[in-house]
This record gives sequence, structure tokens and C-alpha cells, in this order.
Amino acid sequence: MADNVNWAKLTAQGRCKAIGIPWTEEELKAVYKLKIPVDYVRQGILTIKDYEKELSKDKKAEKKGEEKPLEKLKKEELLKKAKDLGIKIADEKAVSKGDLLLELKKK
Repeated sequence: MADNVNWAKLTAQGRCKAIGIPWTEEELKAVYKLKIPVDYVRQGILTIKDYEKELSKDKKAEKKGEEKPLEKLKKEELLKKAKDLGIKIADEKAVSKGDLLLELKKK
């Protein structure tokens, strides 16, 4: 039986954890009830307390002039960083954030 689910689209929209991996119940609660951004939930941040801690760390790092970790950048920011490093992207809409992360980490 064919699987007609467009996992890439669901992942890009934050409606699943990754291609072929649905959210767990705890992750669903974090995303939809607690409204924690999906990029944080994908990193294991499942409570408001942990999310606030992570935001605090991010603000401290930003004040020190440190760059955000790649995992916390938005897809648009990753695309810009990839272009700056000379990574060629044939189709910006089709490339996934995960694939961008892999390519950037190689560089």
C-alpha cells in the first residue's frame, strides 16, 4: 500500500518531528498546547521552564556576540549562511532544514 503522506511538507510546516517520524504525545503537547516553537521541541525542550532556560541562554550568548547554534537558526538564515559559504542550492523551497544543517556542518 502506498503512503501518500507528504512527510517533507509536514516537517517543513512543523506538523511532524521529521520525515517519517510523527510527534510523540509529549511533543504534541509542547508544540500545540504549550506553544513551544518546533525547533526547540525537536531538540528535546518539552516544558515552558526548559524553554525559558534555553531562551535565557540564547540571549546571554547573543549579548556576548556569539553566534546562535545552527539548529536554532531559521531556514531562511541557514539558506543565507549556505550561500555565503558557497554551498549551491538548486531549489530553496525543496531543500529541507535538516539537509541544510548537514551541509553546513560539513563546511
